[in-house]
Amino acid sequence: MPLLLTLDSSAAASVALLRDGEPLAAWSTADTTSHAEVLAPAVRQVLAEGGVTGGDLDGIAAGVGPGPFTGLRAGLATAEALGFAWDVPVHGIRSLDALAHRAGTDAFAHAVEEFVVVTDARRREVYWAHYSQVGGQPTLLHGPFVTPAAEVTPLPAYGAGAGLYPEALQAVDGWEGAVPDAVSLGRVAELALRRGRGVLPPTPLYLRESDATVPAPRTPARPAGA
Repeated sequence: MPLLLTLDSSAAASVALLRDGEPLAAWSTADTTSHAEVLAPAVRQVLAEGGVTGGDLDGIAAGVGPGPFTGLRAGLATAEALGFAWDVPVHGIRSLDALAHRAGTDAFAHAVEEFVVVTDARRREVYWAHYSQVGGQPTLLHGPFVTPAAEVTPLPAYGAGAGLYPEALQAVDGWEGAVPDAVSLGRVAELALRRGRGVLPPTPLYLRESDATVPAPRTPARPAGA
């Protein structure tokens, strides 16, 4: 019965503790700007609520995105630091797969065989991926991508990105604000580890360059009269 600590910071920040795919404790925030400050205290909180220590863990799973540069960096850096400190493996899971895992239950109930999950990429673009139901489980067919909403495959769309661009996407009712979360990510990780496939290196999936820029070197001032 694997005990996993899971983190996702691809959109909002969330942390969960799961045993055999079932949550023992979970924490999340809707704030998308304070990942670096809140993740470490959140980890302490969920471990305390679960009554375990870092040394009890069988592994850590972290969302690799896609997502904004700063948020992903904070989540993955936290996961890798904890894995090193506690000497436990750190596994990467696509964050969109976590959202697709949740959406798949609704899609199956409504006989939807193929769908897309869509999150906000800012700059009037979205992160998205195309999934198909295979044996009752969402399976990635194409993606992830970052594009304008108009370029997303025209299928039922789950996620906050669909809620932002209803004129371009077939948003599924009740899912217009959905984002990846640590509980769903942990369930995807547990299933992948049990099958022996599907986990990734804990390397961020940015899909585009960071917004940060390196300042140009300053030109030395010329002495007066030169």
